[in-house]
Amino acid sequence: MQSVNEESAFRELFIEAQRLVAVDSGREPTTLQRLIFDDAELLTPGFLRLLQFLMGMSDDTRAYYLVLSPDPIRYLYHFNKYPLLDIGYRDSLDDYLALLNEDPGGSPADAVGTVWSVSVIFPRGGKWFSHLQRSASDDGGHLWIPREWADKVIEGYSYLRKVET
Repeated sequence: MQSVNEESAFRELFIEAQRLVAVDSGREPTTLQRLIFDDAELLTPGFLRLLQFLMGMSDDTRAYYLVLSPDPIRYLYHFNKYPLLDIGYRDSLDDYLALLNEDPGGSPADAVGTVWSVSVIFPRGGKWFSHLQRSASDDGGHLWIPREWADKVIEGYSYLRKVET
């Protein structure tokens, strides 16, 4: 797991993340099934296992975690880092949690796993994605997956709930 700090990669992934947010909001059509969960799951061992399971199902070796709010350029880039992480299929839980909680430079409260209010996790190609919106309720996390995966995914990750779309 590592930070991604190349401007071209950030811009490309930022555009893809914006498209996925449009899917979640209903502005873009999709055939994917939406599942909901508590956004606080992001910082749990089970959530990394879920991401790695999804990467395996989609034959992806990487997924990306991108903070969309606070503003990734105007606010977060003042640390000279994009709020973009590369999550590997074989990354360890220790690496996952360490990078989410890493001090970006003199401000531990601005770690990308702490400061976010909106984030997206997705592999290139968007076969699945998660749009997280910090919420006081237990439904701020939205996971979009192929419909045929839904029962299997819910069986392994009981905190996920189906929502008809």
